[in-house]
Amino acid sequence: MPQRPFDAVVFDLDGTLADSAADIGAALRRAFEDLHIRVEQPIEALVDGSPLEEVFAVAAPGADAATFDRFVARYRAHYNAAGHPTTRLYPGVIETLEALTLLTPRMRLAIATSKRPEAARGLAAATGIATYFDVIDGSGGTDRRHKPAPDLLLAVSRALDVTPSRALMVGDTARDVLAGRAAGMGTAAVLYGLGSREALKSAAPDHLLEDVEDVLTLVSSRA
Repeated sequence: MPQRPFDAVVFDLDGTLADSAADIGAALRRAFEDLHIRVEQPIEALVDGSPLEEVFAVAAPGADAATFDRFVARYRAHYNAAGHPTTRLYPGVIETLEALTLLTPRMRLAIATSKRPEAARGLAAATGIATYFDVIDGSGGTDRRHKPAPDLLLAVSRALDVTPSRALMVGDTARDVLAGRAAGMGTAAVLYGLGSREALKSAAPDHLLEDVEDVLTLVSSRA
């Protein structure tokens, strides 16, 4: 019987499943204001899927580690207190996840994000998608290197008990594509998220997707 190309799909979260840019931007703005850091570019430009370390380095070059720690604490306090008021799932996410769970043999599903693991699980629960996933993990607040390093994706593969080459990484930024490739996974980039189309195309993913529903076609085809 022909074999399906993948046994698992690993999704990025912000910009891929959830449109959370406004909530992230609001928390960033308030954190910088708390520390009296003047950001020279629009906050919206900083919400591009980068981890907090990189966002802070761009917004406050030369600031010391203690200031960064205070920034992280203020950002997390504001983000958690707000409760995701404007975050919404992208169109088709629920339908796609539902269809993936109905495939036979069973498809393994995971989230891999630069958020802290507990923050990722909280957002997935708040948006009603947590129950679709076997693993929800993140690199924030851990000793894992952030994407584009493969650390998180390799850890997720082990947790899923799936060989990386049998997994598809789906994200919205070049760092997702590069991390997936470094981990030995197939890669698919959605074009509606936080990453620019030019950067995504330059990263040369295996697949470029206009809609999240296109994932179902990729994983359900048989060789």
